[in-house]
Amino acid sequence: MLSFHRWWGRTTIPVVGVDISTSGVRVMELVSSGRHVQIAHYAHQNLPTGAIRDGSIVMRDAVCVALRDAMRESGSRLRHAALALPASAVIKKTLRLPAQSSEDELEMYVEAEAMALLPVAREEIGVDFAIMGASAQQADAIDVMLVAARQEKINERAELALAVGLNPQIIDVESQALMSAIGLMVRSSELPVDHVLGVIQIDADQVHAYFMQGEALLFEKRLSSTLARKETVAIEAICQEFNRAFQLSQTSAGHTSLHHVYLLGPAPADLKNVLADRMSVGVSTLDPWQQLAVKPGLTSGDHEHSSACTLACGLALRSFDP
Repeated sequence: MLSFHRWWGRTTIPVVGVDISTSGVRVMELVSSGRHVQIAHYAHQNLPTGAIRDGSIVMRDAVCVALRDAMRESGSRLRHAALALPASAVIKKTLRLPAQSSEDELEMYVEAEAMALLPVAREEIGVDFAIMGASAQQADAIDVMLVAARQEKINERAELALAVGLNPQIIDVESQALMSAIGLMVRSSELPVDHVLGVIQIDADQVHAYFMQGEALLFEKRLSSTLARKETVAIEAICQEFNRAFQLSQTSAGHTSLHHVYLLGPAPADLKNVLADRMSVGVSTLDPWQQLAVKPGLTSGDHEHSSACTLACGLALRSFDP
């Protein structure tokens, strides 16, 4: 049985990022290009309606076919993959532990906390942790991020990769991988890394709000807004719910100002201006195909929004040191 294995850590093996979502399967390979990374291979395949439901794979054969076709179309020869679980399938918690703890002691602390969070048999959950650094709240302590998920959910993603000849090197968390990609793109815009940034991700059937500092995810919330409404109504609803999510993020993370907001996905045309006015903050769009270097001749295709590859990009970044 596979479990998280330093999912937040480094890998010395290049990986292809594999994003499996309700809107389709996307694969991306990044390579070094001087001091930057370059999008070297990419492909997207649609999935039948209902193939993925609430983050679970319902039509396994259809997803396997789509993933195999996407890998072939992309031209990538990598066979190690980074996949991700939806945030709803993962429990995360920051622990404050003694700075002088050994690796074995940290594992003991994390195991005990994980069992308290998920009162099920140990073999039914996968657990991992990452040392975040010195604690800002307590001297001689470090912050350690615990992640835990049901083993069946981890195996579901891993076994899918194995079925098409890929080796699942990393099982990440979607929101964390997304923040990695956004952090990479934001760095090129020369914004201060210590400021709090907001992100609105718009998909075909859902809208998410994220708040981050550097590449650290401070708070996330799924908004109930839907773009199926009249556009002006949808824009107003997104603005109101995003503002409420920001207020909640202040309570959770203790930050008081928002430096900038980024939009991902097919946002309504007027959302940028309305949101900038309501929040009194700069708003701009993010697009890996515009912010990152791209192999000559490679394009995102014209059958989906160009920023739809952002999660696959964040997963492909696991090929590189943070």
